[in-house]
Amino acid sequence: MLSTLKHSSKHIKLTKDLKNLNGLKNFKPLVISTNSISQSFNKISIKSYSTRSTVIQLLNNIGSKREVEQYLKYFTSVSQQQFAVIKVGGAIITQELPELASCLAFLYHVGLYPIVLHGTGPQINEILENEGIEPDYSDGIRITDEKTMAVVRKCFLEQNLKLVTALEKMGVRARPITAGVFTADYLDKDKYKLVGSVNGVNKAPIEAAIAAGALPILTSLAETPSGQILNVNADVAAGELARVFEPLKIVYLNEKGGIINGNTGEKISIINLDEEYEDLLKESWVKYGTKLKIKEIRDLLMHLPRSSSVAIINVNDLQKELFTDSGAGTLIRREILKFPLVKHQLLHI
Repeated sequence: MLSTLKHSSKHIKLTKDLKNLNGLKNFKPLVISTNSISQSFNKISIKSYSTRSTVIQLLNNIGSKREVEQYLKYFTSVSQQQFAVIKVGGAIITQELPELASCLAFLYHVGLYPIVLHGTGPQINEILENEGIEPDYSDGIRITDEKTMAVVRKCFLEQNLKLVTALEKMGVRARPITAGVFTADYLDKDKYKLVGSVNGVNKAPIEAAIAAGALPILTSLAETPSGQILNVNADVAAGELARVFEPLKIVYLNEKGGIINGNTGEKISIINLDEEYEDLLKESWVKYGTKLKIKEIRDLLMHLPRSSSVAIINVNDLQKELFTDSGAGTLIRREILKFPLVKHQLLHI
């Protein structure tokens, strides 16, 4: 049976506080005593003393000092590109861009560099529908003919620029990476037209961005060896990035804040793929993009260590997911531990 999310009576929203990060010069330095949290921050590149003080203050509002200390040690225990892959649904850029930029700026000012990949599905559908064209899908995959590809490419470039611009306004160095990462063959040229099946990931552009102190902001466009641009589902592309980088955190941001049970209307808190996958796919409400997402996440987790998991959350819950034990949204994993869930081997810290 699928477990449903029980909403906490206290839900801390940091959006207003995070928005202030774009005016860090106006913050007065806080007096912070030397402690393990400050020592953890000293291990990573913090942009300024006032920034560090502000971030520590905000983190302490999210969770306990113990939680913050654990997660900072955890996230700084690996190379920067292995921190997190964050997939951003296209609807979030339209509906929640300020919140998204604030959350990513928060991580940047802590010295953490997630690999960010975004979709653009709603924007594509809007343009096609305005032109009298019905968006065409098969098995949750957009059938992409030449006319649709022109719209796909246009939307990807526009949404990428929107996100990069929003981040730069908040003092974040962000690098648009719209090509050169994914190589692909045709998934099924007769059936899906210009849709790619990723066969290679070039890490160099991403690593170069992070080495230069910039957040890499990616689209999911791919290229064939001959240079033909192919459309790749953003969920699929994010999974390919996670396979290559094996990050500590894999997060999918969507406007629903998780996967919604179509029968009950409730948010699913945990999906144990070992026990629930086959039955879940038989549910009538699991179709189209939802089915594709669950299949892709399962394939990804079969490739990664058993302790790995994927969180599907709302953008406002990103800090809670990253810096507290409770997490948020829908957690998908291969097995559920018999003792209280500790995310990503935190017992070994």
